[in-house]
Amino acid sequence: MEKDNTKRGRQLLVALVLIPAMFLLVGGIVVMNYAMDRPLLSVPFLETDSNQEHQKKVETDVNVTGIDADATNRLKVANAEIEKLRTDNVELTNEVKARQEEVSKLIKERDRLIAELATASAVEEETSDVSQVYEEMSPKQAAAIMNELESPQVANILKELSPKQQADILGRMDAQQAAVVTQLLQ
Repeated sequence: MEKDNTKRGRQLLVALVLIPAMFLLVGGIVVMNYAMDRPLLSVPFLETDSNQEHQKKVETDVNVTGIDADATNRLKVANAEIEKLRTDNVELTNEVKARQEEVSKLIKERDRLIAELATASAVEEETSDVSQVYEEMSPKQAAAIMNELESPQVANILKELSPKQQADILGRMDAQQAAVVTQLLQ
């Protein structure tokens, strides 16, 4: 029984530790060869003449800082692009805020106009109800009442009546108020 446990423990050790370690080692070698721009199955100890010349050329071109000029230029260009994008982002954010404020103002204006329209509709309905009452009255009675009202109110009521009724009522009203109402009707 103890032999089985020992054997099983070794199998687990191989399966859980050694096999992944082998994969990591082989993977590391592949990555390093790729990073150093070498073929995967290169022999590091055998160097040909062309390989030695290439090695000498590479050694003379090595930068002390480890960063070549091309990478530095690309980095500067990338940083400039990032700054430009940040500036554009700030500008667009400000534009969005301005447009949101404009939309809020337009919504408030729309709500105000809707309320104003509702009020005007209510006044118009009242005027039309009142004008129906005046249609049923005789012109003499209507003129007597209208002489006591404000001229704009009289003009609004008369607008709802037929031209014949308007003429009959205006003819029986006070001449001075009839003149003011006539001006308002135009």
